[in-house]
Amino acid sequence: MKNKFKIGKLFLILAIVSFSSNILSQTRAYYNKYEYRKKRHEINFGGGFTNCLTDLGGSDMTLVEINEKDRYRIFRSVYDLDVSKSKYVLNFAYLYHMKSRLNFRANVALANISGDDSKTQEFYRNNRNLNFTTYIFESSAILEFYLTLPTTGTKYNLRNIAGQRLAPRFFQQLGLYVFSGIGGFYYNPTAINNLTYNNSNYWNTNFSPVNTQRTVSLRELHTEGQGMPGDPAGFPAGQTYSTVALCIPMGFGIEKAFNSNTGLKIEAGYRYTTTDYLDDVSTNYYDKDAILATYGATAATMSGTNSGNLWNYIGYDDPTLWPEDANSYIAQGPRAYQVDKSYTEEGYQRGNPNNKDVYMFATLSFYRKFRSNPKAYSTILRHQKRKIKASF
Repeated sequence: MKNKFKIGKLFLILAIVSFSSNILSQTRAYYNKYEYRKKRHEINFGGGFTNCLTDLGGSDMTLVEINEKDRYRIFRSVYDLDVSKSKYVLNFAYLYHMKSRLNFRANVALANISGDDSKTQEFYRNNRNLNFTTYIFESSAILEFYLTLPTTGTKYNLRNIAGQRLAPRFFQQLGLYVFSGIGGFYYNPTAINNLTYNNSNYWNTNFSPVNTQRTVSLRELHTEGQGMPGDPAGFPAGQTYSTVALCIPMGFGIEKAFNSNTGLKIEAGYRYTTTDYLDDVSTNYYDKDAILATYGATAATMSGTNSGNLWNYIGYDDPTLWPEDANSYIAQGPRAYQVDKSYTEEGYQRGNPNNKDVYMFATLSFYRKFRSNPKAYSTILRHQKRKIKASF
């Protein structure tokens, strides 16, 4: 009989503790639901690392090898990143808390990105040997949605009636959010002249590259014949690409709250752009002599047309259509020929206009929230029923 009484008493105590804890938890969640109205305004500032996916640089893997590893092309960017070319970004943001889980963010960022073919051992890229660097000044409007909200507990981290801390453990305090939006940015690619031209090749006879190892601005050089007759990109006469483009920021972040006002955020995001000229490379190699005549020796040099090392190429075609300097390769048949090529000749692929350029940020930011005007939250619970009645 005594055992039954003790067991019943134990169950009663556990039920009371469980019920009380649940009431406190629900009450706290109820009032925190509208806590954002008290502190709608927030500023963020921080910095981090950048990288990019353009036509230049990348990993040592060929496109075929990348596709073999990533059949569904979901993680292609991971396989083709050149981590050694990571640069920096500084960012500042103002946030307005629209709902408990939804924020509007006005974001500005100063970043630097770059790519360099000489850093990859993939044959075609390395022989192309182009490079670029550009600053990016970005302004964007972003919406953040919190999947889980960060929590800080009470000021002194008190215990509830069950003896448990009201504030969760460290990893339970983290907030997880996703974001997306739209923005615009300014860029202007530059490059170092590290190209090599072999004057013993018939197409480079009497051509002398200039400004070796000097950094030059690329846009005004029309390195792919932009705006010239037969321009593969189809720009109007004399025109080239704009230095302003749109971007679509997209990514996720993790927030660690120190208290109800301050904390840290770690964020990773892509910027999908509307341009393919972050690196000044998009279509095919253009006639170097035409560029030389119109825009000068520096432009002709930086085009990269007819640069790099020669490699023996075997092709098949009607003998009347063989390339200049091609020799018969009768061992492979009457239509076979061989010719030394660098794959940087006029008309050969220099970039890929079908894929727009992408850049990405990984940042660490400090944030601080500010109290709203008292009038803005004085009616937060005016029309709400109280969850706990006072007892005296």
